[in-house]
Amino acid sequence: MYRIRPATPSDVTFLGNVSLAATRAQGRLPADFDEDAWLAGFTEWSLESIDDPSTDLNVIEVDGRRAGRLRITRTANSVELNGIQLHPGVQNRGIGTAIIGELQSEAAGHGVPLQLHVERDNPNARRLYDRLGFTKIGEDGAEDVLQWSPKG
Repeated sequence: MYRIRPATPSDVTFLGNVSLAATRAQGRLPADFDEDAWLAGFTEWSLESIDDPSTDLNVIEVDGRRAGRLRITRTANSVELNGIQLHPGVQNRGIGTAIIGELQSEAAGHGVPLQLHVERDNPNARRLYDRLGFTKIGEDGAEDVLQWSPKG
């Protein structure tokens, strides 16, 4: 059982740590990665995101405990999944698939696409998005831009 709730300033350290844990578990942190500098920047950015009315920064709770991060931007033209990270201990339980499915339903209800960016060095996420019907529509630096469009 999972629940999504708005992030608060007291969640910011957790959000940084869960993002690091998910990336580290995938073996995607470079050897020279400066964790302290990254966390400082991520903390500042997350606090700004909480106050930004154009985006929703959320905590994913599983069985009543914080387990992940979810950031979404909604416009008249699209729903954009700006980031989803789950702690490795709750991955592969269908939670990410369920959340993305809810976003696909939301996008379909508004008749707009669901878009996201995925790092090219993240094959696990790419397999998930491919399985859920996303297609590549472009590139942005080290990321592929993917889109899912409602049928009809």
